[in-house]
Amino acid sequence: MIGWRVTTSALALVLTSPGFASATTLDDAIAAALNYAPEIAAVDAQGDAAAGRLTQAQSGRLPTASIGGTIGYGRLDPKNFFGLGAANVTPRAAQAIIEQPLFAGGRITAGIEQAEAGVASADAAKSAVRSQIEMAVAEAYGAVLAADATVRLYGELVAQTEEIERSARERFRTGETPSTDVAQAASRAAEARAGLARAEGMRVSAEARYRNLTGQDPIDLQPLPPNPALPDGLDDALTTAKDNSPILRQAEADLRAAEAAARSARASWFPAISAYAEAGSVRDQFFPDYRADSATVGIRGRWELFSGGRTSGKVTEAESQQRAADARLRAARMALEEGVLAAWQNVRTTELVEIASKEQAAAANEALTSVRHEVRVGMKPQIDLLDAEREATVAAAAAAQAATDRIVAAYRLISLIGP
Repeated sequence: MIGWRVTTSALALVLTSPGFASATTLDDAIAAALNYAPEIAAVDAQGDAAAGRLTQAQSGRLPTASIGGTIGYGRLDPKNFFGLGAANVTPRAAQAIIEQPLFAGGRITAGIEQAEAGVASADAAKSAVRSQIEMAVAEAYGAVLAADATVRLYGELVAQTEEIERSARERFRTGETPSTDVAQAASRAAEARAGLARAEGMRVSAEARYRNLTGQDPIDLQPLPPNPALPDGLDDALTTAKDNSPILRQAEADLRAAEAAARSARASWFPAISAYAEAGSVRDQFFPDYRADSATVGIRGRWELFSGGRTSGKVTEAESQQRAADARLRAARMALEEGVLAAWQNVRTTELVEIASKEQAAAANEALTSVRHEVRVGMKPQIDLLDAEREATVAAAAAAQAATDRIVAAYRLISLIGP
């Protein structure tokens, strides 16, 4: 039993150790956010509501069946009419009705088309929200990585500059170097500490944003992956956007819904006709022991000839909303083309910037190594080493941020053209 306890404790220690924690990739973070985000729950609910409205609209073509009834207790006195005297009665009645619409002037068809467009709009809205969340997670994920790298780099810079400052003070005390070197080293050390403080603040904000999006702590985040699959060229991106953009699909669905609503409003000018069948049963209604049963089959129609302007006002409202939806669609098309052009160029720009930033960081680090040797043997002044330390740190931090900018640009393009 003792051996078992030791083994279990050791296993628990291994399982909870940081090295055992499973690594988190960007895809893992996006999946967690899509399961966690309240925005997804909201658009799912809106989609369910749209599906419910479609079911309601489709029911307009089907027959309806209803039953009704009354029952009471009282006393009925016919005043000897037909020789009937007063008596206690239990008046009751029951009725069953089945009605099938035959003609509604197009209202039912228009209502179904409006509801179908509402479902399409809800689906497009869900795609748009998913794309926005994916882009936000990519940005937060990259921001955490960039902040971690920046904190590490500025931490190393603080250590280096403080060591240079300490060395400069010692050489100043022995008369080997002027006070200028001490002041310059102290200035750069203070600058490095300020940079570290800013980086730590950025990391806190980035981690909070990541946690808010995914519901998880940013633990063991893996390096950013290559860009997801993107169109081969700008023309391909524009074509894909016109066919698949969630923003455009939603605007098109909204226009179809507005057109159907206008047709439904104009259908109010026409009569509504339906077939019906009724059956009824009445007891104790007019005199004691009264009994009557009935059954009727027929056609029922209703035509509103005057509504005081209500129908014309409804038509005007619906047609105005249709024009507004059409204008919004045209605006969405123009904005989409502009957005895709900018996003495509941003993808290419950030890719080039990332390559250049990595080359700059490598060159700056190589230069730093050379300057350290040259300062050590007295070939260059201390200020050159301080400059090289700063330039290498800034270049490495810029390279880390460039990778984030590159992945965010890719997901921004996807959010425009559609997954």
